Amino acid sequence: MVPRVMNEVAETDKKGVIELHNYCTSVYEEGDARSALIAMLQSLNHAKNRVDVVSGTRVKSHFARPNWRNVFKRIALNHRDQRIGVFYCGAATLTKELRNLSHDFSHKTSTKFDFHKENF
Repeated sequence: MVPRVMNEVAETDKKGVIELHNYCTSVYEEGDARSALIAMLQSLNHAKNRVDVVSGTRVKSHFARPNWRNVFKRIALNHRDQRIGVFYCGAATLTKELRNLSHDFSHKTSTKFDFHKENF
């Protein structure tokens, strides 16, 4: 179901306003050599075939647990004065962190983050 939804969202984005990121957080920590190797293979496959090796969609997966504060910071800097939907499907422990970061960055920057916990 997730690949179908991701493809549908990507295909309906005619104006290029939707930015999709798929994080496989159970792989390794960000910066780990193993996650870097997986990411390199993924990049080569995606460049050649335009398809993600994990999801089978055009949305490229990231392989590692990112520094979520840095992710939110980058998005806030790149999308000033915009509303961002944060959709998360996964463990409850990360739900709290992402919800808190959405709240914090919505109040500390001009970017507004709307957090949504999804169940697929």
